[in-house]
Amino acid sequence: MPDNSAIITPIHALDTYVVRHPVLRPGRPVETCAMGGDERPDTIHLGAFDPLSNQLVGVATLLVENSPYFPELKGAQLRGMAVLQSHHRKGIGAQLVNTLEKIARERADQVIWMNARVSAQAFYTALGYQEIGPEFEIAPIGPHYVMYRNL
Repeated sequence: MPDNSAIITPIHALDTYVVRHPVLRPGRPVETCAMGGDERPDTIHLGAFDPLSNQLVGVATLLVENSPYFPELKGAQLRGMAVLQSHHRKGIGAQLVNTLEKIARERADQVIWMNARVSAQAFYTALGYQEIGPEFEIAPIGPHYVMYRNL
């Protein structure tokens, strides 16, 4: 979406599945799209909608959750970040992360962090996130890093 930004708006947890499933859980049952904390009242789910088609093309979730690396800081965990393959490299992922960072700052969170797939490491690094700790495996999804950014 070089000329048209996605429309970012709050959505319900179940609405995220339409993007989470093909991107994060392909070939697995749709129920695997449910993530711990999805239904907490303070959890925020955002959807990115294509402004031309109004199709939901990206999702991201923000939980109130302290990082195991920074337990003394008020933390926000980014989870379930996904953009449909057909909409990659259009700035949608960055829009979602930037919007969640703004919300986290408004809540006075001090650090935002995530378990990032190794394949997404460069994306988060370009947004100012850094790795902490060793690479680890989340079965059956694959290798991850904890990445974070102070707010």
